[in-house]
Amino acid sequence: MPRIDHPVADTAETVQWKGPLAGTDHTTIRVPDLSTAVAWYRSLLGLVVKERAAGRAFLASPVTGRVVLALTETGHGLEYVSFRARTPEVFQALGARLDADGVAVQQRKFVARPGADDALRITTPAGHDIEIVLATDDAPAAPVDGEYRLGSADVRTSHLQLRTPDVKGLTDFLSIIGFRSSMFVPSPDGQGYFMQFMRANDLHHQVAILTGKEGTHHVALEVDEIDFWALLDHLTVLKRPAEYGPVRHHEGNLLSFYIRDPFGNRLELASTMEKVGYDYQPVADGHQPWYHMNMWGPQPPESWENEWM
Repeated sequence: MPRIDHPVADTAETVQWKGPLAGTDHTTIRVPDLSTAVAWYRSLLGLVVKERAAGRAFLASPVTGRVVLALTETGHGLEYVSFRARTPEVFQALGARLDADGVAVQQRKFVARPGADDALRITTPAGHDIEIVLATDDAPAAPVDGEYRLGSADVRTSHLQLRTPDVKGLTDFLSIIGFRSSMFVPSPDGQGYFMQFMRANDLHHQVAILTGKEGTHHVALEVDEIDFWALLDHLTVLKRPAEYGPVRHHEGNLLSFYIRDPFGNRLELASTMEKVGYDYQPVADGHQPWYHMNMWGPQPPESWENEWM
């Protein structure tokens, strides 16, 4: 049975301890050639086209029919990341809170994903665009007929890694919409953070923030562990080399490898992230730097260290 990530019966009481957001809904990546990109992502992951129009394609898991990724023919890099509000009341309350904090909000002046009731978008101080989507009437998870192929798996959204020279500023901004810290590395001066892992639900993180030039380092999708190893074998069939991995990350305790699409956008394919619970208290990560990235030892190439979207 497919894993159901988005409960359909949240109430005001559950929101009190779960928080206002259910987790990552989907991410949207800019590409210069939509047809080439759709073919590449479909052949790698078996994703199906849920909707395509006006230079944009929404791609869904073939196992659940849920949109996990969108591609837009507007260049390169991340267009936005979308997080899902648990209830209509939460959606309205978040909009009011953002207004009260002086955050500029766009509401439905853009293309929202299929099945969305409403959506709003904001821009972080570091320039990353975030969408909050309300989708109370999504169809139940179900396989998409006739779309299974080599590489098909239950693909789900996982997280993304953002870069900014002001990790604390982005951390404080995300807290406005309900994110909480799971793990962090203090800055050398003790006044901020070098690295921060933020969560909106009971999984370890949906946003990783690292110090660096502003941008998006990677977008992550996940599959079950057995599908993770099958996906690596699938790379041998396609003759597509990974940029880095497989590795085991310390934060989230997940398996992972990284691959670049034909336009240089970095995608992380990961196994299921560990759950820490809704009330998990943030901890300082005191391990040696190499251990954060890969508990097995081998470290990333120069491209991973110095290039991002």
